[in-house]
Amino acid sequence: MASPPRGGFNSFRKSVRQVGALPRTTKKSPVEVWRPKLNDRVQIPNGIGVVVEISGDMYLIDLDNQLAKVWERLTSIKLPK
Repeated sequence: MASPPRGGFNSFRKSVRQVGALPRTTKKSPVEVWRPKLNDRVQIPNGIGVVVEISGDMYLIDLDNQLAKVWERLTSIKLPK
């Protein structure tokens, strides 16, 4: 009869390491994230434009000097330089 593997039946599982809790932060207020509003001038990878519609985290940007309107996520929108 064959004997069980050398490390036991659960030898393929890694041992679980206990990690201490993260220290509490001293800040009382949450971090504020800049969100553009309607008619704000913003910069996106395609150029500079104006926010004309907002739907969730998607923003419709009317680009300057172009006939395009582009939907962009909040993560790719910046303040114009």
